[in-house]
Amino acid sequence: MSNEELMRRYITGDRFVAEAGIEILEVTPEKAVVGAKIEDRHLNANNCVQGGMLFTVADFAFAVLENALHPITVTQMGTISYITAARTDYVTATAYERVRSGHNCVCEVIVKDAGGRTVCVCQFNGFIKEEKPEAQK
Repeated sequence: MSNEELMRRYITGDRFVAEAGIEILEVTPEKAVVGAKIEDRHLNANNCVQGGMLFTVADFAFAVLENALHPITVTQMGTISYITAARTDYVTATAYERVRSGHNCVCEVIVKDAGGRTVCVCQFNGFIKEEKPEAQK
């Protein structure tokens, strides 16, 4: 079973991600890409994608990549830098692992709008528990 198939099986238990409409687009040893169709429920009062939705998409991309590489990894800390307002009907987040040391990892995530513009950049630090999730046993 491929990493992508394993992650799809594992992530089916994430009800918040499912309700938000976020899906896995690609998983390789180098990166994970997730995306979400933006609906009215994802917009803030300024008709831009709500910052919490952007952070959720980024956090999910981090979770997909790191759990594919190092089951089980959990977020310890996440930061987000909003670059421009996201007025779009679709967003993607691409995660890249930058460092792994012992039980820690650092991941950069770039979130883009449907036109390919970077709307925010995130960094996540994770703790690697090194246990396989039930779906991967």
